[in-house]
Amino acid sequence: MPSAGSMIGAWRPKTESEKQLVRSQLEKIVSDSRFTASKRYPCMLRYIVEQTLAENEDSLKERTLGVEVFHRPADYDTNLDPVVRLCAVEVRKRLVQYYQLPAHAGELRIELNPGSYVPVFSQPASNGLTLETIPAEVILPELIPADVPSKAEQVSQPRRSRNFYWPAGLIAAGVIIAVALVLGARHGRHLGKQKSALEEVWSPLLTGSKPILFCVGERELFSPHDSLTQLQSGADDDSFLHPLTDKNDFVPYSDVQILGRFVSLIGAHGHAFRVQNSRTTVSSQLREGPVVLIGMLNNDWTRNRTSSLRFHLEGPEGPDRIYWIADTQHPESRAWQVRAQAPRSDVVKDYAIAARFTDESTGQVVLVAAGIAGSGTRAAGELLTDEASLKQLVDAAGVDWARTNFEIVLSSQVVNGMQGKPKVEAEAFW
Repeated sequence: MPSAGSMIGAWRPKTESEKQLVRSQLEKIVSDSRFTASKRYPCMLRYIVEQTLAENEDSLKERTLGVEVFHRPADYDTNLDPVVRLCAVEVRKRLVQYYQLPAHAGELRIELNPGSYVPVFSQPASNGLTLETIPAEVILPELIPADVPSKAEQVSQPRRSRNFYWPAGLIAAGVIIAVALVLGARHGRHLGKQKSALEEVWSPLLTGSKPILFCVGERELFSPHDSLTQLQSGADDDSFLHPLTDKNDFVPYSDVQILGRFVSLIGAHGHAFRVQNSRTTVSSQLREGPVVLIGMLNNDWTRNRTSSLRFHLEGPEGPDRIYWIADTQHPESRAWQVRAQAPRSDVVKDYAIAARFTDESTGQVVLVAAGIAGSGTRAAGELLTDEASLKQLVDAAGVDWARTNFEIVLSSQVVNGMQGKPKVEAEAFW
């Protein structure tokens, strides 16, 4: 892949010759085996590219795409039928896989940022065209931006729930991070005495001076009685959530918990950081420094950056909406799966990925704590911040963790809302 320095920023093709360059690249992409195996992915990519070239970006909304590309009725329920969102995730993943091949390194790039259906175009710097650069997206001052619910949405919630989500979780998140920074400072004095397993794992993110970007997932609601949605909220509340009519940008409390643990570690070293949710994070920001991705099913960037790894998320499939962590060495296996619409049970098992690797497309170190649902994310975060658990892994692996990429699959048993100790199911080093 070309480095960040060898690519020009996002641009708007204006002349017909520039637009033709984009169309030619589009045909190369949809002719690739990653797209020819499906009718949906090429159709969606062609539509959004052509609409962008025609300067109709404002029309690229979920409902419009559902009607124009997937032939849904104009009044279809986007919460119950997330075909556009799911297809967009797959298109993003396949675009990343396409550009990871050295043969495509110098080609014009077409990218699709999470939270947007408007493609972004960029050219190799060596191409000599004079292009209009789009200003970088402004980072909002909020810790994790979110829209305030409308009055209609407030009326639809007859009672308070113990679920913590944004913006209701604003005070909780602020308190957690403030306490974490204080505890982190104390923890740092202890870590300074000797090299620990925590330092082995986290040192690649802390060696430079660039701020660490924490990219936190959003709650994605498919239906009001979705057991996976409840698991994403932490598996410790029996109340149901009400479906939202527009944006699903609430942050699960489990993700905020893990954010607090990570900030404690960062605070121990006095390292700078910033926090954004996945919807407001754009690809150029992933090239600016180390990245920590929290959440999987609710974080498109996690799926995007782990799609080419040995262990990665697949799904949904079937009427029960099965999601599973796939193993490229054993593609037939679905042992690590969660049924999103399975009947409620007192016992729930979630699976997660804990990983740290150098992203070949950005050159930056990426750390991942991502469960299929909330308890898995919490399990991954606990593993990555627990000295005893990490020491056991470090000692058993026999590799230089500071210089080696790793990926670990974890399972987490939840009984009556109580989460058990994370269990390592598989691991890979490279």
